[in-house]
Amino acid sequence: MAQSGNPSASGGTIVERMTSLTKAAQFYWWLGHVTMLSCGILYYVKRPFGSEGANWYYPKALLGALVSYAIVVYKTYGPPQANLAFAHRLIVDENVEYLLLALYWYSSRPIFVTLVPFVVFSLFHVLTYARSVLIPTVFPNITDEIERARRAEQQQINVPALSRPARVSKFLGDWSTEYYSPALREVGVWEVAVICVWVSVGALTFQTPFVAPLVYFQFLRMRYALSAPTRAAFRRVRASLDKALTPPTASTNVPGVVTDSYIRVRDVLIKMGDSIMNPNTRQQQRQQN
Repeated sequence: MAQSGNPSASGGTIVERMTSLTKAAQFYWWLGHVTMLSCGILYYVKRPFGSEGANWYYPKALLGALVSYAIVVYKTYGPPQANLAFAHRLIVDENVEYLLLALYWYSSRPIFVTLVPFVVFSLFHVLTYARSVLIPTVFPNITDEIERARRAEQQQINVPALSRPARVSKFLGDWSTEYYSPALREVGVWEVAVICVWVSVGALTFQTPFVAPLVYFQFLRMRYALSAPTRAAFRRVRASLDKALTPPTASTNVPGVVTDSYIRVRDVLIKMGDSIMNPNTRQQQRQQN
């Protein structure tokens, strides 16, 4: 959700500022991410000790994600409209894609690996909101304090000592800036390599619903078409598998049938990816046939 300015940090008592904060939809967007983050972490902490206790947290985490994404979508597009243009705008929005995916995971039985991307997203959203909204609401002067310190650092003069809230805010900002992009890259690989394989194998072994791979493949199809980071994640996974399974870098212990099978599957997926990015190619092939 786009970060808005903090309207409550300019004046009034702390109670008045916090009350004003709770009147904004962004506050409840943040609470949804807090729910996703806390329940997601508790799910993974408790899962090794048994699924019964852990599974209680799984739908609660996804409910938090649903609230957050629904608020973003509503704030962006407003009430639903019965026309194709509106539907197209929704389909190509990544927030809608993750909203629908979260809704499917919420309606199905828990699948162990599926919460990881949502937990990572929520972590950065929670920290960003805390830094840019919550802390300035409680400590209204820290924004100017941090700005003065930044200007002093740029001018290479003595940097004034920051208060503890300002140091916390600066640390959260620096940490998020440093790790946000790498985290998103790893999430992309997780979505492509881990979740995709997990739900596919699970469906074949009757551990996950048979429809799960179909739903998830459609999600990945949309992400591949619309998201450069997702396409980059596919390339990373392909490069790793090529190195491990194809000559000359593959181990001699890899059976030839494994290499041949991988190459056939890889080439089919490459053609599928090309057809997604170039739909005219598929149409031309049909006309030729």
